[in-house]
Amino acid sequence: MHSKFLEILCCPKTGQLLNLTTTSINSNGVVITGKLFTEDGISYPIIRGIPRFVDEEYYASSFGFEWNRWPKVQFESENIGRPMAGHTSSMWKRITSTIPAQIEGKLLVEFGCGSGRFLDVIRQQGGIAVGIDLSQAVEAARLNFANDPNVLIVQGDITNSPFRQDVFDGGYTIGVLHHTPKPLEGLKALVKTIKSDGWVACCVYPKGEFYDYVSVQRFRKLHNFLKPVFQYYPALIYIYLSAYVLTPIISKGSRIPILSILLNYLAKNWIVVLDLPDVRWRILDIFDAITPSIATTHDSDEVLQWMEESNCKDIHQTDWCNTSFAAIKK
Repeated sequence: MHSKFLEILCCPKTGQLLNLTTTSINSNGVVITGKLFTEDGISYPIIRGIPRFVDEEYYASSFGFEWNRWPKVQFESENIGRPMAGHTSSMWKRITSTIPAQIEGKLLVEFGCGSGRFLDVIRQQGGIAVGIDLSQAVEAARLNFANDPNVLIVQGDITNSPFRQDVFDGGYTIGVLHHTPKPLEGLKALVKTIKSDGWVACCVYPKGEFYDYVSVQRFRKLHNFLKPVFQYYPALIYIYLSAYVLTPIISKGSRIPILSILLNYLAKNWIVVLDLPDVRWRILDIFDAITPSIATTHDSDEVLQWMEESNCKDIHQTDWCNTSFAAIKK
């Protein structure tokens, strides 16, 4: 972390201001090792440039594995000239419905940043990017931004964040709250960190779509049953089989009218396949679907209610999906 970010941080336990001591700083002014501490002695280490406000991944361990294995697959720089080129930027813009004036030079936060593909979109538009994640995905994010002094990566709990209130110009959470025990608490915590009249965006899994399929739920339960003994090996075997063999078979077979009904039934109930044009994205997204310990789905009325209860105004549904909303903090 760069020392300039000290002014937006606080102790997540008490809300107290933090002091900083350093033992290693790089040429960009980024603190590599050091300590954040309160006046009454509560302290948090800075390890490899990341302030650590938790010492466990808890329910988010699958994402630590995922983003360290595939840290840049969804970055725009890795997709130039490939089938998914522009997808991440388009997704971010459609969910947040922001304009350039809301990004350039602004201090923005992402709750649940993973390896940082959306933080990269912010940096490409001249914004100052802050990301928090519970999992070891912060290690991948740290490497992806190579000690950029205008990026802060924090390991912490989004429902009990280490950010002061009313410090960010805007903030968002995309594909994350449905992986937490209490989504509404996560959104409320995000909105508290945003300045009055700053923008807020939220997107979660919608009911009835891919992540809600019976097949996905079956595989998720199977993975979590097997994981204590076999770790991620069964899931890894399946995702490569699905991405390279099952998905192409299902995709081609579905074009034959006599088979399409049967294959659609199998895909929704028994076989997890995802027909994305880039096999690398298929591998990552199938893993993302079948390995979380928590993965709920929601409807538009529910997310709208979250926004209303989180002190937002001018709430509107954006065009990514029916559980994608943007608003302004009151």
